[in-house]
Amino acid sequence: MLDRYVDVSDIDPRELVEKLNTHSVEATLDYFGNPDVEKVVVGKILKTEQHPSLKKLLVCEVDIGDQRVVVCTNDKTVREGDKVFLVLPGGRIGDFHIAERDFKGITSQGMFLGLEELVGVPSEGVFKFHDPQVEPGTDVKTLLGLGEPIIELDITPNRGDLLSVKGLAREVSALYGRPLKEEKIDITQPFGEEIEIEVLDEGCNRYRGAVIRNVKVGESPLWLQVALWKFGEAVINNVVDITNYLLFTEGNPMHAFDLDKIEGRVRVKPAEGGEKFLALNGKEYTLERGDLVIADDKKVLALAGIIGGSESAVSEGTKNILLETAHFDPFRVRKTAKRLDIRTESSYRFERNVDIENIPHAQEMAIRLIQRLAGGELTQVRDIYPKPYTPRVVNLSYNKYRRYTGSDIEPSKGAEILNRLGIPTEVRLEGDIKRAILEVVSQQLGCEGYRIPSGGEVDAYLLCGEGEIPVLVREGGGEPPKGGKLIIYRFTPEGLEIEVKP
Repeated sequence: MLDRYVDVSDIDPRELVEKLNTHSVEATLDYFGNPDVEKVVVGKILKTEQHPSLKKLLVCEVDIGDQRVVVCTNDKTVREGDKVFLVLPGGRIGDFHIAERDFKGITSQGMFLGLEELVGVPSEGVFKFHDPQVEPGTDVKTLLGLGEPIIELDITPNRGDLLSVKGLAREVSALYGRPLKEEKIDITQPFGEEIEIEVLDEGCNRYRGAVIRNVKVGESPLWLQVALWKFGEAVINNVVDITNYLLFTEGNPMHAFDLDKIEGRVRVKPAEGGEKFLALNGKEYTLERGDLVIADDKKVLALAGIIGGSESAVSEGTKNILLETAHFDPFRVRKTAKRLDIRTESSYRFERNVDIENIPHAQEMAIRLIQRLAGGELTQVRDIYPKPYTPRVVNLSYNKYRRYTGSDIEPSKGAEILNRLGIPTEVRLEGDIKRAILEVVSQQLGCEGYRIPSGGEVDAYLLCGEGEIPVLVREGGGEPPKGGKLIIYRFTPEGLEIEVKP
């Protein structure tokens, strides 16, 4: 997945993890699923019938590409047309070897599998799917990418920009001097007025809502399910899965509402206090005055940035949706989530940093994926953005850098690294002082420019050379790397403040 954003095809994952640990963030290497399997293939069930003498068993005729086999199973939920994973005679799952087995006169030529045996995902009975792009007989180890490397990051509170594949790719781009693969797409400009959307609380810095009608909610294609398994996320349905997929890849949380369950206007507002809210996790919460919520004219639809409500959830019967992509105040999200003891992938990101400027791009990707996988017509886009983000211009002196760190770096090298991190930078000579003139971009500061106009922090440098070169991180950035120093830059009303932690 990382390769979609930056070329890592020739980089050993172990080397990458080591480099991340040395220069950037704590990382560990793991591997996806169980690669210790043989002769596991995709099968398509052509016919099922009750075993003539064993009432607990079904006898299934299964297409495995180049032949048909008979498999006996005690899972009576399998149906004609289902696709399954099965291990054939002579195959194995770890140390468990499969052979033909006689069930009172009927020979079973394999065994159906659940997800737990292959990818460690709990499942009830046989895993079934219906992706038309996956052919019977396909090798499952290759199909699922069993054994592929997975990099797990231990994200510190100040590195919310790494909470996505895109953010990690930006880091890898700087570490290895490789260009990012920019995905240029045309952004749909706001249009339509069928649904009224209001932002009535300054805790919402941006709210972009898109209406898509006549969608067909159903099962996600297998590639999308596999992607979510790799992220450790549950599979729900194609629309919800798309929003979760883009949360992990782009870093922008989204939520899809069943539009037909919304009564009247959509409003981002503070709770009045005392409202009862039934969340998607099945729990009911009592709200306090000031909790930031999404509501219609009669009820609370969602806790902003935290979790949606069951009353407006997207289900198989949903025909029309409102797709929300927004930016909520980290402090407000953190306060409500902590009080109610709710921890979600969405709140985890909003509490740290979400790129407010990436909202249109991420939502456009979601719209296109929804239309590709679920159909539907885009009938409205509303973008409420009262105070657009303005990049700050910051002056950093290389002479001051040398004095504080005891190290030297060629100004052009420093600018190159910062540019690869997505921070536009140029070098200027002012008398005998060389300065890096850089813009603080949205993925670095997120909402801080709104909440603390004269404050906030920025990754001033991330020097990705040899181990003895200091790594400069934001305030609260943990311990300095071996052989380096922790250099903290803060923007204060008086100007740029520098602190060195050896």
